[in-house]
Amino acid sequence: MTAADQHLVEQVLGAVRHIRPGTAPGPETDFRDLGLDSLDRLTLAVAVERATGLAVPGPALSDAVTPADLAGRLHATDASVPLHQEHRANPRELGWSDAGASVGEGTRLWHQSQVADGAVVGADCTLGKGSFIGAGSTIGDRVKIGNYANVFGADIGDEAMICPGALVLEDPAPRATTPDGQRKSPKSWTPHPAIIGNGATIGAAAVIAPRVIVGPHALVALGAVVMRDVPAHGLVIGNPARQVGWVCRCGHTLDAALRCTDCPRTYRCNGDELAPEHQPVSLE
Repeated sequence: MTAADQHLVEQVLGAVRHIRPGTAPGPETDFRDLGLDSLDRLTLAVAVERATGLAVPGPALSDAVTPADLAGRLHATDASVPLHQEHRANPRELGWSDAGASVGEGTRLWHQSQVADGAVVGADCTLGKGSFIGAGSTIGDRVKIGNYANVFGADIGDEAMICPGALVLEDPAPRATTPDGQRKSPKSWTPHPAIIGNGATIGAAAVIAPRVIVGPHALVALGAVVMRDVPAHGLVIGNPARQVGWVCRCGHTLDAALRCTDCPRTYRCNGDELAPEHQPVSLE
């Protein structure tokens, strides 16, 4: 091992110690022994980039087993490219997906976005900076996930929008440890993921509780805390969220006659549900 390679290993080790203070990892310490999960690896990537000034490719971070292995993968993938140059690369390459994740054609992963092992993301999606798609999540096509939004296990339909800072949760009884004081593992609890319908929007900093179903084309206002299901085209606001009206497929509110305030669409109520009545004909 050259002096430069040894220095890179020491820098990676320093980054590991930074995110796991009080530990004494060696070059061949298994990351699993340090309890590094997918989110921890995201933190490690940031620490390594700060320590070295180099970009950390997603596959190198997700596949590496030890600090020495990570350093070797950085060297093998020519990570000597400075970080500011790496940012000029294809947007798909700025974030990363874990080894068992699936990302569709044309989907963009911006810097520090992550798709966890077991998550599926469709085609032509956009995952903003720092966003996280947790294991078990299924994201449809043409979905937008805003900066620093977190999706845990949810089923998100086509053309939905999860705005910046939103949280879509799946654990109805969150605890860090089991009743006997052991650290929880993925098998220690039962997920109850949320469902977000086609074309729905989850506003910035909104929180969707486990088990909640947000209907197609519904609109959850910014900062809302949603504890109950939202009907298709429903508009909900507040904490806890309550329905205050209806929204059109285009996203604008409906008036008292259920006419869109921005486009020619009109609707009618069928019980507690909204149904389209007049939809503009596409000229395409």
